Parts: sequence; C-alpha cells; structure tokens
Amino acid sequence: MTILSLKHIVYTHEKNKMTVLDDITADFEAGKVYVILGKSTEKSTLLALLAGIDTVSKGTIMYKNQNFQKIDRDRYRRTEVGTIFQQYNLIPEASALMMFKLLSWKQGNDTERFLSCLKKVGVDEKQANKKIKKLSFANQQRVCLAKAVLNNPEIIILDAPEITLNHLSLEAVMTYLRMYAKNENKCVIIGSQSNEVAACADELWGLNGGKLSFIKDNTKNDGS
Repeated sequence: MTILSLKHIVYTHEKNKMTVLDDITADFEAGKVYVILGKSTEKSTLLALLAGIDTVSKGTIMYKNQNFQKIDRDRYRRTEVGTIFQQYNLIPEASALMMFKLLSWKQGNDTERFLSCLKKVGVDEKQANKKIKKLSFANQQRVCLAKAVLNNPEIIILDAPEITLNHLSLEAVMTYLRMYAKNENKCVIIGSQSNEVAACADELWGLNGGKLSFIKDNTKNDGS
C-alpha cells in the first residue's frame, strides 16, 4: 500500500532562491525501509517535507491519497509520523521516563509500554531513570527512537543515525527498524551516507543535484 506519494515536488529556498529539490516523483510503501543517499542538504530537506515540518514550493505530496495541503499537519506530526533528527527533541534535565510522563499525560500512554519500547531499542529501566544529559549520545538516540514508535505511527523518519551510533548500536537499531517495518507494516525512511545503513534498505534512493537520480530495489541483495 502506498503511504506517501510525491508528484513533481520542487523545493526552493525563499531567501536565496536556490532550488534544493527539483521535480521529484516517487512513492513510499508500507512494510519497507527506504534509505535516501545524497548531499546532507537535499536529504534533510526531503525528510523535513515528508515529516510535515516544511512545505513544497511546487508539486504535491499525498498521504494515503490525501493532499498534504488539506490534512491537519499538527495531527499528522503528532500521530502519523515519528521523527528522529540530528537535533534531538529531548529534555536534558529530565529522565527518559519523566520526559515521557511530561509529554504524554494528555494522551494517556502507559509507562509500561514506553519501558517496553525502550527495552526493545536497548535502554534498560536503570538507564531510563537517568537524566537525559547523562546518557550517551547513542542512548539518547535510542530514547528518541522509543519515543518515535510509541504511538505506532505509520511512518518513521530518521536523519543520519550513523553519526551518533557505533557499529553495534547502529546494527541493533537497524535490525529493530527492519522488524518494525515488516512486522507492523510500517514505512521507515532514513537519510544516510552510511553503507551499513544502506545495506538494510529495501529501496535505495539517490539524490544528485536536487534530482532523484536513481531508485534501486535492494531486496535481491539481502536474501529477503
């Protein structure tokens, strides 16, 4: 099932009039992991558009056959997509558990579910009770991942997970994301320059000069 559909999208900076993305048309499907390769600016811009944080200059993004311009963008960001960008949206002085309670008191999410999500991504209860600022960068990213998947969103978006994760941590996170996509029939979209991350993709997308230069089916390379 197609989750997101891009139709001739263009993104141009308002101030300097530089076109970052130019006439991109493609689809994202449920149950797949996508890795987007290319310059950092191009990848980050595309991820921001897909997350509903920014708006295209031209063209259309469809979410489940609904035009992005007509959906409730706040609700989309809150319930339909989980994001993990390089600037973590965490509360340094709070523990992961306290942060969860502060952010979710209106939604009624239960603590045990959050602890379960943390455990699945490699953060035990002892770590969950430490202040965020005292956690390693790798564990901070794991907390972000647990927070992102908590509401079981249709889409997970990550930007350059390899920057803060060592080899073993990255391998564990990518294994979890592949299982999440397959078992829950969700769409995972990752911007990366890592060969290790790229190897976990079902589809590889290449951005070059603002254009979508290639889409490669990567499943025949991993035996799945």
